[in-house]
Amino acid sequence: MKRPVALALAAGAAALALAAGALVRLPGRRAPTYRLLDSLAAVPLGMTLDSLRRAFPWLYCREMKGHPADHTPVCAADADGRDVRLEVPAHRVALIAVMVFGRDMPDLVAWAQARLGVPRHCSLDGIRLAWWSTKGTTVTLTEPPPGGRARELVIRVGSGAPPGCT
Repeated sequence: MKRPVALALAAGAAALALAAGALVRLPGRRAPTYRLLDSLAAVPLGMTLDSLRRAFPWLYCREMKGHPADHTPVCAADADGRDVRLEVPAHRVALIAVMVFGRDMPDLVAWAQARLGVPRHCSLDGIRLAWWSTKGTTVTLTEPPPGGRARELVIRVGSGAPPGCT
């Protein structure tokens, strides 16, 4: 009689361990994205391109030759499956954009609200945005379409509503 009880206890413990492992993995996969977002949000807008390259050596910043008016210099990377893009006109950071997607996508609204408070909402070309404005910086978050999961977080220089918001 002791043997069936021991087997049942062992099976129960194994089931609990598997369930706990499944629950821990999802936040564990999101943690690198939260760290990435925190590190990018800490980049001071106006940071020089050279400083940016030292702080984030994994960014690819192609050399811009020719007339600066023709192109806005861009740095980009695929960081932990997240598309990262920084616009650096005049060799200074003016915009940081991160696109997140996939099943393990973190809750960007919760991340942004925890750091910036309650968002305002607007529509830009039929796309709903949540946005915040603080200390000369505007942060926008593209809300996903019905059934969609992709979102883009953009941090840019400027105060008030994002350009074109209605």
